[in-house]
Amino acid sequence: MARVEPPKRHRAEDLDVVTLSGADVRRMFDACESWHDLLCLSTLAYLGPRRAAASNLRRRDVNLERGVIRFREKGGKVIPKPIPAEFAHLLRAAMDAGAIGNSADSYIIPMIRRQRVKGNRDSRIVYRAVKRLAARADVERAHVHAMRGAFAVQFLETHPGEREALQRLMGHTKADTTELYLRRLDKERAMESVKDLSWGAPFGALGVKAPSGFEPLYEALQASA
Repeated sequence: MARVEPPKRHRAEDLDVVTLSGADVRRMFDACESWHDLLCLSTLAYLGPRRAAASNLRRRDVNLERGVIRFREKGGKVIPKPIPAEFAHLLRAAMDAGAIGNSADSYIIPMIRRQRVKGNRDSRIVYRAVKRLAARADVERAHVHAMRGAFAVQFLETHPGEREALQRLMGHTKADTTELYLRRLDKERAMESVKDLSWGAPFGALGVKAPSGFEPLYEALQASA
């Protein structure tokens, strides 16, 4: 009788998590053409929830006075998170513009069309929005989990060493899971010394901004400055 081989166990260092660069995310922001686009991308970029948690986030879950937002994650776990200041400005602007309804049941990421079935909506609404933005911005391999990875990297770049805080924000039970999201950051830091390599060429920085014609986030930030 042939011996059945047990399934192989993958070590954490053998696994990879696709993530997006900061430049990728900024290009996707520039590609936003509606409140639906902007609120979907911002919820993922500023707070890093899973797609079901982002999809079903409602107005009753947001307390702007206390600066706290609650996500319902896997297994019914409720994770309260502080609201980043920029995201708070955007939420207020969206509420003032009527993009987010006044009802406690109103979704933070607005509906595109009328919901036919009561209860939690299909989380693919977030998946499709990210895919549309990525295609518009010419960003490859973009999906909701890649945005989650981008949030993790951006958080640690802003707050070096605060990995325990990141673990809580991500809703991970084990620190090893959080570390999977940080492999790109660790690899990039290991190669930082190449930045002072010079050929003596007078190259300047080239910046290209994709005009979207829809920039309420930037307008809200300028108004709050």
